[in-house]
Amino acid sequence: VIPIAKGILFINQYVGNVAIGVIGVTIVVNLITLPIMVKSTVSTQKIQLLQPEMEKIQNKYRGRKDQASQMRQNAEIQNLYKKHNVSMFGSFATFLTLPIMIAMWQAVQRIEILYQTNMFGINLGAKPIDHVFKFEIAYIVLLAIVALTQYFAMKINTIMSKRNPKYRETSQMQSMNMMNNFMTLFIIYFAAIMPAAMSLYWMTTNIITIVRTWYIYIYHVEKAQKEVDQANTNYLTKRQNKK
Repeated sequence: VIPIAKGILFINQYVGNVAIGVIGVTIVVNLITLPIMVKSTVSTQKIQLLQPEMEKIQNKYRGRKDQASQMRQNAEIQNLYKKHNVSMFGSFATFLTLPIMIAMWQAVQRIEILYQTNMFGINLGAKPIDHVFKFEIAYIVLLAIVALTQYFAMKINTIMSKRNPKYRETSQMQSMNMMNNFMTLFIIYFAAIMPAAMSLYWMTTNIITIVRTWYIYIYHVEKAQKEVDQANTNYLTKRQNKK
């Protein structure tokens, strides 16, 4: 909380705009966590790419509930992950967003100058929900932009996944889409009841997420997909040679 608050005030000291301070600190935090997010996204996408092989293993042991079979199934899944250099813990990096959000919220509440700053008719310390019901357009537009950027930040994974000619929507993906829709509503609600400065944080984070996801898919995930395809080709070639 303290480094984020001091960072906002430090930028404000030099540019004379606390809103730029919030945006600037958000960009810095996202740059710091970028390597972790790259690894997390690549691991998550590799797991999706390996779903057909996962299903083969699960079908192989379907109906076999004894402990020995379950252990062999888990061992085969772990070997599959090891073969393709997939870390199961990589996906947990996404949970970093929650403590960062809470830290930003706590920092924003402690910066008095925010409550005296107006931008485009919006008081950065005010709660948008108090003004939306008074039909103040600036606050309605603010929440609309948060909603739009949040929606695309959640959908960008699906949009980029469809670049893969082998893409097929699984029940797991459908569940993820439902969770993403819930998360979008969740963020809009919090943007409405928290100081307006938090909307700047979410808009900036959402735009960075969209750009970051595009970059990861183009330069990392599609490379990982080629590695998976090559590994499968090598495996089939070895089996044919043995025959």
